[in-house]
Amino acid sequence: MRLSEFLSEKTKIARDGNFSSMGTLFSHNPQQIVYAVRETEVKKIIDNPSISCVITTPYLVSRFPDHIGVASVQDPPSSFYALQSLLSQYPEFVLPPFANRISSSAKIHPSAVISGSSVFIGRDVVIEKNVVIHEKSIIEEGSVVRSNSIIGSSPFSGIMGHVAQPSGGVYLHREVDIHANTQIQRAIFKGYTEVGEQTKIDNLDTIGQGTTIGKRCLICAGVMIGESVIIGDDVWIGPNVTLENQIWVGNNVYITLGSKVLYDIDDDKVVKDNYAIDRKRFKKVIRGM
Repeated sequence: MRLSEFLSEKTKIARDGNFSSMGTLFSHNPQQIVYAVRETEVKKIIDNPSISCVITTPYLVSRFPDHIGVASVQDPPSSFYALQSLLSQYPEFVLPPFANRISSSAKIHPSAVISGSSVFIGRDVVIEKNVVIHEKSIIEEGSVVRSNSIIGSSPFSGIMGHVAQPSGGVYLHREVDIHANTQIQRAIFKGYTEVGEQTKIDNLDTIGQGTTIGKRCLICAGVMIGESVIIGDDVWIGPNVTLENQIWVGNNVYITLGSKVLYDIDDDKVVKDNYAIDRKRFKKVIRGM
């Protein structure tokens, strides 16, 4: 597929290109198209060999090398998600459906609502009261989904009032513990929003579409994780933390309560404050005041 064949007339094709999938800055789908609105995202796109096309702002067009197809528009996310909605009608851009497979050893409360297709629930899974499990959801053995949580809800695309047409699903790995009133959004693209084995997610959390959370993490109450975030293993995220869209959080990271994380975090860091930065850097800033 070529950029010029699928983008609207409002989008200027600076350099035409081919793509066969959609994704994020961190995903590695073949010949994927992404969007970029910030200068910091340019290097991530250049460093990802799977990205063949980008929708971006006129200001950033010249930053991309010749092997990447480039389209420019004032609002790249809107154009990108409009394209996603169009491509969700093509089978190659959507996870294939499958018949429900629910283990006889799973304990499911009678009030839980489970989609009639494309749900896998493994051995010894516990689904508590008023839980909703949408299609394209996989829940592996020993996991627990506690009351009033929603697995696989349709995400907002970042455009005010626009609900995306999701092409993916949710994958909860072995022994994941999801507490009450938590929402995990279904992936917009062909793939999954994933939670790694033995990770615990507390009450009233929202996990954005396409996010991947590693193993043995602890996500405390009231956390908001944006779309397409990558979180490593053994990460602790304190209460009421907010993580920006499309950022990367390394392994063994500790994020203190109430932090607002806007940028990538390397392994083994402790970050804090309203605009979370590395603790050592934070101390230097304080000393310089």
